[in-house]
Amino acid sequence: MKDFAQAVQGWANYLDRTQWYKLKDLEKIQEQGLKRLVLHHAVQSPWFKRWIAEQGLQPRDIFTLEGLKKLKTFTKRDIQNAGEDFFARSVPDVHKPVRDISTSGSTGQPVTTKKTQMDQVIWNAMTVRDHSWWGRSAEGQKLTAIKAGIKIQVEHAQWGMPMSMFHTTGASQGLPVWMKTEEQLAAVEQFQPDIMILHAGVLRGFVTIWERKGYTLTNLKHCRNISDTVDQDLRDRFRALSGLEIEDNYSCSETGSVAMQCPVSGLYHTMMETQIVEVIDRAGNPCQEGQEGRIVITDLYNTANPIIRYEIGDWAIVGGECGCGRAHKTFSKVLGRERNLLKLPDGSRFWPRAGRYAMQQVANVRQWQIVQHAYDDVEFKIVTDEAITEEQETKLKEIFSEAINNFAPVRITRYSDSIPPNKGGKFEESVCLVE
Repeated sequence: MKDFAQAVQGWANYLDRTQWYKLKDLEKIQEQGLKRLVLHHAVQSPWFKRWIAEQGLQPRDIFTLEGLKKLKTFTKRDIQNAGEDFFARSVPDVHKPVRDISTSGSTGQPVTTKKTQMDQVIWNAMTVRDHSWWGRSAEGQKLTAIKAGIKIQVEHAQWGMPMSMFHTTGASQGLPVWMKTEEQLAAVEQFQPDIMILHAGVLRGFVTIWERKGYTLTNLKHCRNISDTVDQDLRDRFRALSGLEIEDNYSCSETGSVAMQCPVSGLYHTMMETQIVEVIDRAGNPCQEGQEGRIVITDLYNTANPIIRYEIGDWAIVGGECGCGRAHKTFSKVLGRERNLLKLPDGSRFWPRAGRYAMQQVANVRQWQIVQHAYDDVEFKIVTDEAITEEQETKLKEIFSEAINNFAPVRITRYSDSIPPNKGGKFEESVCLVE
């Protein structure tokens, strides 16, 4: 444990320095790591060795950021098809031990990858960076976490790794995502945390209750989203209740922390010291500032499996230069998953608009979700305190039809409480079930 703590502290100190590096210096770090990574997996991963050979490439062809673009992206399906050949036959001793990581399967494609002890060190160091950027003090502060992986309701005297290795923290509370929203909130209200870490889907349920009964977390200073997409409406509603901003960090099970929201600008800084993060259009070309595209990740320190141009399934909008002084490339917004795009009969896809501001002029809609069941069947789920009238339903259908470009008839399903998140604790504003 002492060696682990020292490794985390060393990485945290390194990240504290590199956050102010110029872009060219960050890119130099990336290319150095990329060369090591490619050479390792070209020998140790049978799948990666075949992958580059089938494309007529040699390892040296993809040592640079520009050369890397020659390599095709791969997806969860490729990992599933590769089986054991995907994994490295050996990893450096300093990266051991190796453990399995399974995704939640919220996209319908659960996968198992592997992570090393080095990945765990970096994950913890990124947690330290996240707390530092947002000015979250750990000394004597109480922390609530509601997330996948917590099996039962628990309380501990300290937070746990990594902050308890370096600080005298307050108590911590852990709650599973499968608990009923009312039970979760009752436990949180009794605990009264200073810091809360949870899925935006869980927070949305809390907000819906607070809007009816009043805001109850008198000690809360920070609220951080994990592994979920935060929409502007939720940000506005939570701020109106608490006076606080939702603090975001975009990560995934396979690669760890990908991009961290800046407390100065709200942009998302990609973690260039440990990953190469690209945003590409449907043709595979790099997106420019303001354009939306698919996120592609290369994990520079994962020696257990070749996460090299991995298309995670998420979409983002490319951001510009941040005024905070950090040169890391940015997203302006993380949009969500491929399955959050609605699908037209010609195969094209688009992001639906909820028409959230227009709908509030018709009814007090506290939550909504768009579900495309078929090309001619789009359901809008809504939560309202009171039943809606026929006139309100007609007007809402007009708003919702416009939100999806009038391409299909819409129907409305009303809930009186809340729309439940998926089994991973996440809430998706739009879901396409059309294959």
